[in-house]
Amino acid sequence: MWSARLRSLLAVSDAAVALAAAGLVPLVGGGGRAIEQRPLLTTVAAAAVLWLVLAVSGSRDPRVLGVGQEEYKRLVSAHAHLAGVIAVVGYLSRTETPRAYLLIALPAGLGALLLTRWCWRQWLHAHRRRGEGWSHRVLAVGSGPQVRELSEQLAGRRHLGYDVVAAWIVGQDAGTDAAETARAVLRLARRNDADVIAVTTCDAMGAEVLRRLGWLLEGTGTQLVVVPGLVAVAGPRVHTRPIAGLHLLCIEEPAFTGAGRVAKRLFDVAAATAGLLALSPVLLAIAVVVRVESRGPVLHRQTRIGKHGRPFRMVKFRTMVADAERRQAALRTVNEQDGPLFKIRDDPRVTRVGRFLRRYSLDELPQLYNVVVGRMSLVGPRPPLPEEVRQYAKDTRRRLLVKPGLTGLWQISGRSNLTWTDGIALDLHYVENWSFTTDLVILWKTARVVAAGTGAY
Repeated sequence: MWSARLRSLLAVSDAAVALAAAGLVPLVGGGGRAIEQRPLLTTVAAAAVLWLVLAVSGSRDPRVLGVGQEEYKRLVSAHAHLAGVIAVVGYLSRTETPRAYLLIALPAGLGALLLTRWCWRQWLHAHRRRGEGWSHRVLAVGSGPQVRELSEQLAGRRHLGYDVVAAWIVGQDAGTDAAETARAVLRLARRNDADVIAVTTCDAMGAEVLRRLGWLLEGTGTQLVVVPGLVAVAGPRVHTRPIAGLHLLCIEEPAFTGAGRVAKRLFDVAAATAGLLALSPVLLAIAVVVRVESRGPVLHRQTRIGKHGRPFRMVKFRTMVADAERRQAALRTVNEQDGPLFKIRDDPRVTRVGRFLRRYSLDELPQLYNVVVGRMSLVGPRPPLPEEVRQYAKDTRRRLLVKPGLTGLWQISGRSNLTWTDGIALDLHYVENWSFTTDLVILWKTARVVAAGTGAY
């Protein structure tokens, strides 16, 4: 099975990383007499401990591989727990060896493991996109429309590794004989070699059917998944609570205030300030090129709508001719975007330098100033124009509950290639399910998207 092969590959990869990280200690020269006398034995023993901790922590569990953040969280958690144990051992033994591994091997090992796991994930996603297997085989169970919707969503995200290979369309009488319904679903799963049974919410598949199906799946290796109807709610807002013998799915309110938001603001200020200082030579060079290439101001200042509908002046490098806004009315008939957005792939108003700046989002760098002064955040929905906001539906205005961002889910999911409807759905999902970890993931993926230069015009 593909999951066993992947775990074997990761086990070998993790062992190599653990050996390399442990080998840094004698190479650097720390660790005291124990390492100096038996460097090879001590290195192998330390690497074996790290490898076992990774195995025990579940970092190679097939359920977390290739999707989501849990795999990376388990790697970090394993190193944090091991660091605590090493610190205690070092304090009790009063030797230099534990301290050397704590300060050298663990940080190096964590960084290398995060990088190698990310590389393996990209390899896995590439195989899945090409249809070369390495995916779960899913039996979808539910009503016709629900099964169709689930199949379409999974087909659009093949890299996540869930291929619908069969479907069980339930009727209104499916719950009359729970035992027989459960057995029939299992037989269909076995005929199609499905290792995941995904049950959508419907009246016909009652609790008794799910309970009996769970009993039948015990020891088979087939996973039972219940697909809730909460398509727009995920992440930190969803919790299960045992109440009166029932496991209730509880939905918390979106977090717009609190310690997390304070941490987000502190991170924004620190990262944006550091970015402005580090990129100051690049900013200066771009300013000179923009000024030389065409007449007009270096910076383009435009009124955008921020948090709670408050307007602010957003700054970016000018990428169009000076009278671009005056010429926009004549180009309305060739607009390539739906909704209130205005986008043209080969916009004649964009300068040669501007086209390059847009492709790699270099024109957005001055917005780091907007982040420092608190009008924007590093991550958030795209800052809309006033005329766009005037056309918002009531639900769409929820994207104004948070600060607009320099990047966001819209940018890492297709940039200008996305439709208005898809982009708004991504922004609302971010607003409803924000977390600090999500911000870090978006920033990481933004760097990849920008480096590729795709989807921007």
